[in-house]
Amino acid sequence: MMFTIFAAEATAYEMILMLSVMIVVGLFAGRFFERRKVPNLVAYVLIGIVLGAFLVLVHYRSMIDAVGIIINIGIGFISFSIGLELSFKNIKSRAKEVVTITFFQAIFAFLLTFIALYVFLLPFHIALILGALAIATEPGPILMITKRMRAHGPLTDTLVPLHGVEDAITILLFGITLAYATSVEEGLPFGVVEMLSGPILEIIFSIVIAIAIGYILVRIIRFLKYEDTEKDVVILISAVVAILVSVAIANTGLVLFNHHIHLSPILLPMSVGITFSNMSTDLAKHETERIMDLFSAPILIVFFTILGAELVLLLAGELETLNIVLILLVSLTYVVMRLIGKLSGSYVGSKIAKSTQNIQRYLGFCLLPQAQAAIGLAFYARTSLADTAYGTMILIVIVISTVVNGLIGPLGVRHALVQCNEADGQFCVIGPASHHHAHHSHEVKH
Repeated sequence: MMFTIFAAEATAYEMILMLSVMIVVGLFAGRFFERRKVPNLVAYVLIGIVLGAFLVLVHYRSMIDAVGIIINIGIGFISFSIGLELSFKNIKSRAKEVVTITFFQAIFAFLLTFIALYVFLLPFHIALILGALAIATEPGPILMITKRMRAHGPLTDTLVPLHGVEDAITILLFGITLAYATSVEEGLPFGVVEMLSGPILEIIFSIVIAIAIGYILVRIIRFLKYEDTEKDVVILISAVVAILVSVAIANTGLVLFNHHIHLSPILLPMSVGITFSNMSTDLAKHETERIMDLFSAPILIVFFTILGAELVLLLAGELETLNIVLILLVSLTYVVMRLIGKLSGSYVGSKIAKSTQNIQRYLGFCLLPQAQAAIGLAFYARTSLADTAYGTMILIVIVISTVVNGLIGPLGVRHALVQCNEADGQFCVIGPASHHHAHHSHEVKH
């Protein structure tokens, strides 16, 4: 019966059925993994791989296109949540340290990945693109694990603002390298103005639009009184609408004087969260975080599950036309050199910034996850290089990296937080329920 249902093209109701099953299976699989001290994100990615294989077997690949919008909304929620965590007054004294560390880990990841791929495997302009994509770090797993482990301390405080700076560097470098690669493939002249204008306009307009949306959200929630019985509903609806509007504008882009400006689907909703965090009261910010954490859980389960499914569907869809050996070699080189770049770059950067020993030793382990930011940019590269042999290859390499880092990245984050003693009770939140309750009751008494 199941095979009969899923053999046809996707309909809206069949998609709802599939999403419902994914959420329930993901929820319980995540809890099962957590009780064995493995982050639940690992379970979501593995379920996605199984789901992708199933969709291929029943010829139901159109499902992955149907849930593409869910992925975009998911990254909007993740980015907004990261923005909420970024308070300028809390990091004012550490701004120089954060910028220094971010710069060095980004440049190390970029250069090591680019050089290795160019020397051994790929043309100069394609190696440049993959080098730029190596900078991107996925904030979703990091945010989820730090919240579940109730992490707090210098390492955790460094992680949150780092993503905002890193995204700006990624967008700028990627925009420049893609413009160059496109001109090489098309045999067109390449100018510095064209190279710089696109990425810089993307960053500027994403931030300006985000400030406007964030300010409106602040004004709406500022009128609420704490004793208002419907305040949770108003906060939820206002925040969700702000995120959805920012996701829609980011993915549509902006037309100015007949010129289309690409906007960042990560930076825009993140900047909305940053604006709200720094312009609203501490109470409003706390209430918004609490409500959004509950609402975004099913979206995040679907988001990480789809990433696993994407790999299987991409490989199955273009298996005959792809050089699998080359893709595997590029993927292996990319993952290894990116890992070395993140670990060594964060160590050198934190050493120069005179950070604590814990940050020097363990920050790099928190920068391994890679998902929607890189995949979104890789899709953009695939579109720009659609008529070349490298567009789809770049996308598949990034999805493979996402799956690998989706499995090892969360383990690295947890390892770093535990080693730095920044997890509140260390394993209390992701261990058995009884342990968690015992710790919680102890905390309340104090």
